[in-house]
Amino acid sequence: MTPEKLYVGDDSVVVLDVPDQESWMSQLMEEISKHRSGFRNSHKINGRWENSYLDIDVVPSAKIPMRFARTVATEILGIKSALLFEPLPGSKESLPPFWFNIAKPGEITGLHDHANLSALSAVVYLQADLNAGNLYFEKDPAIEVSPEPGKIVLFPPYLKHGVQKNWSNEERISLAFNLFPFPLPMQNL
Repeated sequence: MTPEKLYVGDDSVVVLDVPDQESWMSQLMEEISKHRSGFRNSHKINGRWENSYLDIDVVPSAKIPMRFARTVATEILGIKSALLFEPLPGSKESLPPFWFNIAKPGEITGLHDHANLSALSAVVYLQADLNAGNLYFEKDPAIEVSPEPGKIVLFPPYLKHGVQKNWSNEERISLAFNLFPFPLPMQNL
């Protein structure tokens, strides 16, 4: 496991490949395809659903890259974290803390952050052609990460980030999620 570390100001962004992609990625894409009509969506930005949610029992292969991210957080970043597949206990949220982003050709993901109670945020690319739109972090200096299937990016949840326009002819599909501090914060939910 050899990560690439990029620096956005004083913050580091870790980029590496999730191992054994052949064994889990096609299965996860199949699970998404089979249950796509069951997506629950949170909000629209620029005319598209920004986040699409499925329950973990219909996309169990999503656990593989998420568990890998937790291992990277501990072993490389020294962040002890909890991985959740259901809403945070005691939370008013009814959606799980992981979601899929599907950007059709011409679509973008707006600038945002994930700062709410998270210890670390991550995105793993499941489908991305050349020119599908780079992930960017807006801070001095700004950096970009090109999407490639199987690549995972871990970053501090408060870093503002977005994804450039998908100039390819295919959908860009990614799985995004948050890791939470361990032990879990149970107050102020």
